[in-house]
Amino acid sequence: MTNPRKIRVAVVVSHLTIGGAEQLLLELLRHINRQRFDLYVIFLREPGILGKEILQLGFPVITGIIRSKFDLTGVFKLTRLFKNFQIDVVFLINHLNTLFFGVLAGKLAGVRNCINWENETFKKYPFHHLTMLGRRILHLGIDYVVAAAKGHGDYIAVEEKIPRSKIHVIYNGVDPERFQSSLSPEEALSRLGIPTQGPVVSIVAALRPDKAHHVFLRAARMVVDAISDAQFLVIGDGPQMSFLKTLALDLNLEKHVHFLGFQRQLGDIFVAVDVNCLSSYPQQETLSVAAIEAMSAGIPIVCTDVGFMNEIVIPNETGFLVPVDAPDSLAMKIIHVLKNHQQQQYMGHQARKLVDETLSVHQMARAFENLMLLSKPG
Repeated sequence: MTNPRKIRVAVVVSHLTIGGAEQLLLELLRHINRQRFDLYVIFLREPGILGKEILQLGFPVITGIIRSKFDLTGVFKLTRLFKNFQIDVVFLINHLNTLFFGVLAGKLAGVRNCINWENETFKKYPFHHLTMLGRRILHLGIDYVVAAAKGHGDYIAVEEKIPRSKIHVIYNGVDPERFQSSLSPEEALSRLGIPTQGPVVSIVAALRPDKAHHVFLRAARMVVDAISDAQFLVIGDGPQMSFLKTLALDLNLEKHVHFLGFQRQLGDIFVAVDVNCLSSYPQQETLSVAAIEAMSAGIPIVCTDVGFMNEIVIPNETGFLVPVDAPDSLAMKIIHVLKNHQQQQYMGHQARKLVDETLSVHQMARAFENLMLLSKPG
């Protein structure tokens, strides 16, 4: 008896910079079952920073499909590729141009199923109403839309007018093993040149306005007033680096706040962290990958009540939620956790347990595989 042909999946992306959705795609590709699926990764543009890591995974890769934003020849190039590779599933990550080029090419090539993986909430586009209309029209050609949380599925149904029958909820997942470390907390801090006494609070996010690091820094000032040896790690890079460093100086936090830039080996930092924070505004935040990464290392979360974080940050269980743009509330909860060591340990344990049970990359990958298998050729 011959083995059935593998499901052939074209993963169509624009380019992959540093971001939560892009990191999720990288993890999914690392953990997909290659005995059941043949994947072809197609970049509309060049791979980008995280895209270069995908090149190392050994999948067939095609780049440079379009030369400009409105290069309509890209539709026909993709159509030929889908036909040549006998693609069964077109898999899109929620970039606007992949939605446009991928859906049209998939229909022209007669691909059986098209999946769009959404990971954004409350995003405002230029010409927003016109853009949303275009998205709704393109989603007529999408067979399944993947939401990152139950509430996110409801949001997509209401805001994008997508039939609920098309929406599948697959929680964002991370690989917990990537965030463990053999270092002691003291060794980890020494490597970074940070004082080894006192509690440590981290934030992992791109330095963009929507992440509201200024709220985190103002909360840090209040925490230091109550806990004088507290240290704060700002992990990430972005356009607000200079502004935030100046703000830290203005708040007299230069001995307490450490800007670490973009870091890949987070496990060797998380081992020293007592609390991880998220200070975001509602724009774009859905289900923070950075928060799940910290949870996988057994760290409780204190974050703003944005997106659908309330599905994973359970008060007194895995962390605390605070109002948006309220540094005093953020500081109060951080101080509470740092001064209640037993509860901190309990919440860290519960956070790791939730990741293992619900938010691991293994559950995420199996759920996507099951969805793709609905497209199995007859």
